[in-house]
Amino acid sequence: MTQHQVEIRTEGTRGQVLIDGRDIARSVTGLTFKAGIDGPPQLIIDLQLIDVTTVDSTETQVLLGDGVADTLKALGWTAPEDDG
Repeated sequence: MTQHQVEIRTEGTRGQVLIDGRDIARSVTGLTFKAGIDGPPQLIIDLQLIDVTTVDSTETQVLLGDGVADTLKALGWTAPEDDG
């Protein structure tokens, strides 16, 4: 399992959720931290996602908002190369 450094910072009504130094707060809707004696601590991050179940056009572009792309990259995702 990949290990990530996670920091949660708050100041007034604003906050940051940093994964390996990358702020993903724009796409986070909630956080739950669980710790117990029977396993490692867990940080559960709820993300704002949009469900698209049907696309009827082969020319449709799928674009990720900056917050979603940043979150995925922070978790190890590599964007596909632009095929032009």
